[in-house]
Amino acid sequence: MALPKIKSPIYELTLHSTKKSYKYRPFLVKEQKILLMALESQDAKEMLRAIKQIITNCAIDEVEVDKLPMFDLEYFFLRLRAKSIGEEIDLKLTHPTGLNSKGEMCEYNTPIKLNIMDVEVEVSDTHTNKIVLDQESGVGMVLKYPTMSLADKLQNVNANDNKSQFEVITSVVIESIDYIFDHENTYPASESTKAELSEFINGLSQEQFAKITGFFNTMPKLKKEIKWTCAHCGCEDKVELEGMTSFFG
Repeated sequence: MALPKIKSPIYELTLHSTKKSYKYRPFLVKEQKILLMALESQDAKEMLRAIKQIITNCAIDEVEVDKLPMFDLEYFFLRLRAKSIGEEIDLKLTHPTGLNSKGEMCEYNTPIKLNIMDVEVEVSDTHTNKIVLDQESGVGMVLKYPTMSLADKLQNVNANDNKSQFEVITSVVIESIDYIFDHENTYPASESTKAELSEFINGLSQEQFAKITGFFNTMPKLKKEIKWTCAHCGCEDKVELEGMTSFFG
């Protein structure tokens, strides 16, 4: 005789990049095992794979996980974590500089409870994915947000390649180009070779390249400002948490 099945509750969220809503269920024991094994490995690549698998398993609607911007991926997983394990997490906060508002040394860890359902994706007012590189010629580019697929590629970069930080950044930029444009035409990145795109990027001035890196510096991210009072010295302080790993309890 078949054993009875327990129905899981269904929840819904809206992703920032597409404004599309997705239904999902909490993760079960089998997904918890996947997560615990990834956490025990302390391997970033394994953690990304676990998150991908868990979201794929728990999403009622079809989700192309590899194509999700990282901030949407993190937001989705944070919501899953809240509905599966609990909406509140325990944090221990200290004064960032070690000094309180009175200028006195205080390194006491104050326990704080945070409801992670209050954590949202924030976007800078100055953020844009359309970068004009040269006003006279109208040359510029439209960029895509880094995805899990790109993160996977970066994780696969062999340490023996001895790539400099600048080379890694350049690789990320090239992978993120949707298309290049001027006053008259658009040039899809998919129709250019990596060598051609690399030559284009390497031909930019420092000022032009800074405009591109500004896209990554201001792109949407999971962020929460917490105002708290130290349980030891009684002084108020605040801290900004960014990225999914900041919200694991």
